Amino acid sequence: MDKNYLLAFKKNIINLKKILVITYYWPPSGGPGVQRVLKYCKYFPKYGWEPIILTVSDGDFPVLDESLGLEVENFKVFKTKSFSFHKLFNFLNKKSNTPTFQLSSSDKDSLFVRFSRWIRLNIIIPDGRIGWLPGAVKKGNSIISQHKIDAIFSSAPPYTAHLIAKRLSLSNKIPWVADFRDPWTDRFYNYENKRWWLAQKLDKYLEHSVIKNADKCITVSRTISKYYKKPFEVIHNGYDEDDFSNIVPYKNKNIVISYLGTMTKSQNPKRFFEVISKQNIDQIKYQIDLIGNIHPDIQDYIMTQGYDRFVSLKSYVDHQEAIKIMVNSNFLLLVIPNTKKNKGIVTGKLFEYIRSMTKILMIGPQNCDAATIISDTNSGRCFDFEDREGIIKYLNSSSNTEAKNYEKYSRDKLTFKLSELFEEVAQNNDT
Repeated sequence: MDKNYLLAFKKNIINLKKILVITYYWPPSGGPGVQRVLKYCKYFPKYGWEPIILTVSDGDFPVLDESLGLEVENFKVFKTKSFSFHKLFNFLNKKSNTPTFQLSSSDKDSLFVRFSRWIRLNIIIPDGRIGWLPGAVKKGNSIISQHKIDAIFSSAPPYTAHLIAKRLSLSNKIPWVADFRDPWTDRFYNYENKRWWLAQKLDKYLEHSVIKNADKCITVSRTISKYYKKPFEVIHNGYDEDDFSNIVPYKNKNIVISYLGTMTKSQNPKRFFEVISKQNIDQIKYQIDLIGNIHPDIQDYIMTQGYDRFVSLKSYVDHQEAIKIMVNSNFLLLVIPNTKKNKGIVTGKLFEYIRSMTKILMIGPQNCDAATIISDTNSGRCFDFEDREGIIKYLNSSSNTEAKNYEKYSRDKLTFKLSELFEEVAQNNDT
């Protein structure tokens, strides 16, 4: 443990500085975007910062995780209403829930869905949450007038959060750190869909204005940081050690390979399914559990190929249950989208995968950021999309590898690193 980290431990936190955290995703919302911001807020007070959260009261969340409510009981949380384009879409389409893959096309998409996607990508800029901006700016100004806010932190997507933060930062002259969990204009779904040139230009302009006005910008991978001319600080996603306490192990009948999270159309691991199918000809040896939001086209592919005899599709589980599954699986599957500019994609679950001590089988580019992290932590192997032979060898290997050098990815230490950035921007603002 380094000297600065030990000093932070001993820091007097009676007089905490206040940070306004602007995030659309907040409990009861589930998913990886929630975890990053939630864990920062959990550890901010330890390093001298009190988080005050500005979020949405009626958000469109792909998944809900009521269990996360236990972690936010002591936070000051302010919520404001938002006009929802997604709810409007559902009403017009006579659907009761937001389509998870609205920006990722499906072969079954109706003309209405295709048209709605075009509207979202070309008219509603920068994202479907832009209706949150007016109310959030008004509430944010009210919070700033009532509390002595020393810094602003916004996390995106949705990128509307950055536009809110920019207005509040400029009008109140408060330093601001912008968090890019994903790239903005270089996000993978922009390569899956054709966009009007004017929409692309407007999106690029808004992205540039955010980066120009933010005092600091951070992101989750080194590759994404290189997309931009302005220097970005890299603060990875991570794991919370507290989440891994009191896990009860259990035995599986078969060799279980688990995938947790969203799987988009561009993540369909066809060759992997093929390999497992050939290993399971006589009897089911390997069982694949896909847990979360799986693209409809992938579900159809599994059924038509007859892979459903060893592939189970399960709905989203809460975060603590997901941790249990990770720990008790034999392998954890990670698939990087097979798209342009995919080398910088580092999913939040990767670090929980690593901490679970379960072997990771990753499918994606060999030289991507996620592959480098897996190699450095000795937590698994990475294979190209067509590498059938490598996958078979790894599955049948009896070697027991154990992850190492992963402690630097703890949420605690990552929050310490972020808190140092806030100290820097706050000091610069005072001078």
